Amino acid sequence: MTAKAKEVARGVYQVGLRGVNVFLIDAGDGLVLVDAGLKGSPAHITEAIYSLGRLPQDVIAIVVTHTHRDHVGGLAEMKRRTGAEVWMHPADAALVRDGLYGRPFGPGRDRASRAITRAMNLLPASRGEPVAVAHEVSDGEVLPFDGLRAVHTPGHTAGHLALLLPREGGVLFVGDAASNMLRTGLSPLNEDVAGAWRSLRSLAALQFEVACFAHGRALRGKASEAFRELVRRFETAAAQTPGPGAA
Repeated sequence: MTAKAKEVARGVYQVGLRGVNVFLIDAGDGLVLVDAGLKGSPAHITEAIYSLGRLPQDVIAIVVTHTHRDHVGGLAEMKRRTGAEVWMHPADAALVRDGLYGRPFGPGRDRASRAITRAMNLLPASRGEPVAVAHEVSDGEVLPFDGLRAVHTPGHTAGHLALLLPREGGVLFVGDAASNMLRTGLSPLNEDVAGAWRSLRSLAALQFEVACFAHGRALRGKASEAFRELVRRFETAAAQTPGPGAA
């Protein structure tokens, strides 16, 4: 696999890695890496950095949306390659420091997601190399990287973060608060489905032109309207047929 950095907004690059995306932000005095992919991803992320004419040492921070192995599996190695410090919400940082890459998922929101959840929860706990997290990030905190703002979006995990970059009308790094595979939707796996919907409503209240997803293609242009439409669809369905996640 040849990893390429695809520009999805000015100075924002998506790197596709076998079903999961990580992102590189040109923050002026260096690069910020959003998530670190799977255990085998660092070589491909490094290749993408070189494709931009930059060096791994140009990465000045690794900001992690949440602790699942497709986001933190490559974290220890990327930290070694770049020397960058890690930024995370404290609820998920505590797990990464212990080498625990996830918690059990809660009940799914429909029959298919409930089946997937049951299967996933039968697997052994996902473990990996413990990683030091230098900076614990709180909701609303503005990080020192071109005004990048953290938005706590619990649900997929307790410490899930989305990130809003105030550039070109707003660039939202969604993590797994939503996905955009066939269409924009909630992740099928969540620790707390009702919490995930509440977080999605919070994101829909923001203004952003571009949405960058860990899973699926980026939305470019009026992306926040797509989130508001998703919330409207959910609320209409919930009103007609109350069920799991209707909160």
